[in-house]
Amino acid sequence: LEHLMFKGTDKVAASEFSHIVARNGGRENAFTSQDYTAYFQSVARDRLELVMELESDRMTGLRLDDDKVLPEREVILEERSLRTDNDPAARLDEGVQASLYHNHPYGVPIIGWEHEIESLSTEDALDFYRRHYAPNNAILIVSGDITAQELKPLAEKYYGIIPAGEVAPRVRPREPDQKTARRVVLKDQRVRQPSWNRTYLAPGYASAIKEKKISPYALDVLAEILGGGATSRLYRSLVMGKAVAAAAGAYYDGDRLDGGSFTLYGTPLPGGDLGVMETAMAGEVDKLLKDGVS
Repeated sequence: LEHLMFKGTDKVAASEFSHIVARNGGRENAFTSQDYTAYFQSVARDRLELVMELESDRMTGLRLDDDKVLPEREVILEERSLRTDNDPAARLDEGVQASLYHNHPYGVPIIGWEHEIESLSTEDALDFYRRHYAPNNAILIVSGDITAQELKPLAEKYYGIIPAGEVAPRVRPREPDQKTARRVVLKDQRVRQPSWNRTYLAPGYASAIKEKKISPYALDVLAEILGGGATSRLYRSLVMGKAVAAAAGAYYDGDRLDGGSFTLYGTPLPGGDLGVMETAMAGEVDKLLKDGVS
């Protein structure tokens, strides 16, 4: 549907949305995440009203039929083939995410599974569009050379006139306590250098604040101490000290609405042993848990 939102309305012909923005010196695009779909434009201040009108029009005025939907479905299948199916690292990451979540939809890839994409119809797209695309299910963000006082009349003019939709409350499945470890392995002849990572479920910024769990900012600091560059503990120990890895680090992903993850990663030296590197990684984590940080 993110792609189909550029296929035209009664007022704007198919693909003309992008051309209008370009002719007015702007840039635009869209993306889909685990929690939301975003449509954005960067324009000069005096073109703001134009793009707000364009977005208002396609919020409820989209016109779809099989001639528009079915070719775009093939584009999405090709995009999945290019970005995931033909990329060993992406396939591995997809498998890890599917194994990480037992119950939450975060285990489903954003682009979807191939067999499900193949079955999508025009009516599926329209059903989703009618159900979710309404001003009471959207957030308008405007940044730059404008004040809230100047912006509010434009928002009321273009979005205030659209009736609110009957948007059902979002169902948010909870992830059960996890009691088993999972190991996901992918082998591909195109991969010459092995890589390794270990991912843990962790509170995200939103869920940690809501549920008063461990501070997500502590996890940000922990990721920096453990694996945030050449001065981090993992790099100094595994790369510079023990010389069992060509790269090692850690990062925290807390942006998802229903929880995040904490990941350790490493790449052994050419000809090196993954098991030796993993053991060394675990040793650094154990040391930090035992002795804390300075």
